[in-house]
Amino acid sequence: MVVLSSGRLFTSLFRLAIGVLAVLWTILPPAYVHAEDCPKTFRVGASDDYEPFSYIGADGKLTGLDLLFVQEILAEVGCAPQFVDLPFPRAVVELSAGRIDMMMFASVTAERQNFALFSAPYRNETAGLIIRARDQDKYPINEVGDLLKLNLLLAHDVGTYRGDLFETFMANPEAKKNIIQVSSSRQSLNMLVKGRINAIVEAPAAVFALAETLGVRDEIAEHPFLLWSEPVHFMFSRKTVSPEFVARIDAVLAEAVQTPEYTSQFGSMSVGSPAHAGSETN
Repeated sequence: MVVLSSGRLFTSLFRLAIGVLAVLWTILPPAYVHAEDCPKTFRVGASDDYEPFSYIGADGKLTGLDLLFVQEILAEVGCAPQFVDLPFPRAVVELSAGRIDMMMFASVTAERQNFALFSAPYRNETAGLIIRARDQDKYPINEVGDLLKLNLLLAHDVGTYRGDLFETFMANPEAKKNIIQVSSSRQSLNMLVKGRINAIVEAPAAVFALAETLGVRDEIAEHPFLLWSEPVHFMFSRKTVSPEFVARIDAVLAEAVQTPEYTSQFGSMSVGSPAHAGSETN
């Protein structure tokens, strides 16, 4: 049996520890965000066509209500975000893989909880039906089943969540022929204005802002039937962000949503402000 001196034993253990750390370094995610530590590159998925929340401004850069708000919140915890322009469905995939750290305007679902952490709510979001202005008295809708009775053709952004009511509707085999999955709000708005569909299933405020930009705001209206209303959250990758970091974000949010600046920025979309059918709440 070989007996090591205390000095040689210490050296051997030290080398073993270094070896273990080296192995861990190769298999663990490259950056894990803690409450007290923010990496130089904190990647936030952002949409370029979700006005007024996240979109490309006149200067060609990403901007929007949510984007500006998240910058303010992250600044309070020492983070400077790097916004990554991604369609929402693609951003979810990137976040689940840990290739981006955070997303905005996310709903909590059981599937997403497997790979994501969620902040406290930061504003309200609704989903409704946007129709052509000339069709405002054409569609008597009081329940989701009326969409089938009227045989309406609906555009829906692929990968987006518009509440359990509409999820159940989409799962109905009879409804498959009534839904066209699109890749952007711009695409669905173009289809609506051209008469290729009857309605868009979307956040009304987002469609109205986009329509204003495209000069077609007077051509569309919101149907009074409301599909869904609930708060939305910041969503973080479990692979790169710690629960402690999210708790610190929540502490900052708790103060931010009480300020006059926040209420002025989000109006009826503010946390605690009830959404009403027929409004532009999102």
